[in-house]
Amino acid sequence: METSRNNEEAFSVGAADGLERFVDSRTAAKFLSISPKWILLLARQGEIPAYPLGQGQQRSIWRFRLSELAKAMEERMIYRKHMDTVTESGLNGTRSRRS
Repeated sequence: METSRNNEEAFSVGAADGLERFVDSRTAAKFLSISPKWILLLARQGEIPAYPLGQGQQRSIWRFRLSELAKAMEERMIYRKHMDTVTESGLNGTRSRRS
């Protein structure tokens, strides 16, 4: 009986400590409003933060942290906005010459 209670407390303490649980591809896809197939493709390509379970090329089980996905998306938006500004101002080092 005591062991069971200690296990329950360990899990509740982990949640209280702010440890974020991992979610599956379906939950992560829903969070980003994309299909589960698309999120798995992005994970395999290393485009989004993801944690594979298993080894080899055909990893079929991936886990995600929603906070990391949100941060990655925010960073992408900031980067894209920055690049658009740089391109429009001509500061990116490439100039188009017209004859």
